[in-house]
Amino acid sequence: MKSLLAGLIVAFALVGAPGAGANGSPYSPGLVYGWSGVGAENSAVRFVAFGMPKSTIVAAVRARDGRVLRSAVVKGFYGVPLVAYDGTAGGLSGDGRWLVLSSYGPQPGDAGKTSFVVLSTKTLKLRLHTVLPGSWSFDAVSPDGARLYLVEHISAGPNPRYRVRILDVAGGGRLRGAIVDRLEDEEVMGGEPVTRASTSNGRWAYTLYAREKHEPFVHALDTVRREAFCIDLPLDLDRQKQWGLRLKLSEGAKMLDVRLGRSSVAEIDTASFKVRRT
Repeated sequence: MKSLLAGLIVAFALVGAPGAGANGSPYSPGLVYGWSGVGAENSAVRFVAFGMPKSTIVAAVRARDGRVLRSAVVKGFYGVPLVAYDGTAGGLSGDGRWLVLSSYGPQPGDAGKTSFVVLSTKTLKLRLHTVLPGSWSFDAVSPDGARLYLVEHISAGPNPRYRVRILDVAGGGRLRGAIVDRLEDEEVMGGEPVTRASTSNGRWAYTLYAREKHEPFVHALDTVRREAFCIDLPLDLDRQKQWGLRLKLSEGAKMLDVRLGRSSVAEIDTASFKVRRT
C-alpha cells in the first residue's frame, strides 16, 4: 500500500496534480495542494496534500530530495491551509506532532459546511475529523495541537467581516466562543490577511490585515493563553499599498518589523504592543 501511494505521488509530480498550487477565494487565502505543502522553518520534512476526486493523499516528504517517507489516504477533498494572501502556509503545530488540513467552505451566508481533519505527523493517522456548518477557514493551532483557531466568515467584500473561534481538539472537537480583542473588546473584525509572522514555538501568530479606507492593523494571537490583541498601524497607505506590507520578527521575537519593500515603516514591541514609526 505504501509503495502504491508513493507511486501515485510520483505520478502526480510528473503529470501535474489537478488543483496543484495555491487556490484562494474571495473571503480567505485558500488552500495549497502539491509539493509546496508546509513544514517548520529549516525542517527536513514537509507535509503535502494531493487532491483526488473523493479523497486526499497526504504525504511526509523529505525536503532535500523529495523522497516520500510515509503517506496515507484521507476521505474527502482537503488541502494545506494558507493563513495569509502572501502564500504563508499553516496547519503544523509548534511541537511538530500534528497536521491540520481543511476543505473549502461555502461563500459567507450561503448554505454549506466546512471540514477539518487533524492528523498525527508521525503516523498520518486521523486524530479528529470535524464538520462545521457555514463558512470557515484555518487561522492557527496551539503548540501542542490541543486547540485550533478557526475563522468564521460572516461576510465577504473589500472589508470582509469575521470572528476567530476556538475548536477544542483535546475535548473531542467542541466549538467554543470567540476570541475577543483584549485592546478593543470587539468580537467581530474586518480586513484581509495579507501576511503572517509566527514565533518559532508556534505560540504567537501575528497577522497583518489590510482594510479599505482604514489603516492596516496587526492581529496578535496568543495560542497558549487564548488571547488576541489588535494593533492599529499609523500608516497612511491605500489598500493596494497595504497589500505590499510584510512582517518580520527580530531574533528573540522582541520586535515585529513592518516592512514595505526594502524599507521598515513601523516597529511593534511584542511585549507592550507599542508601535513606533520608522
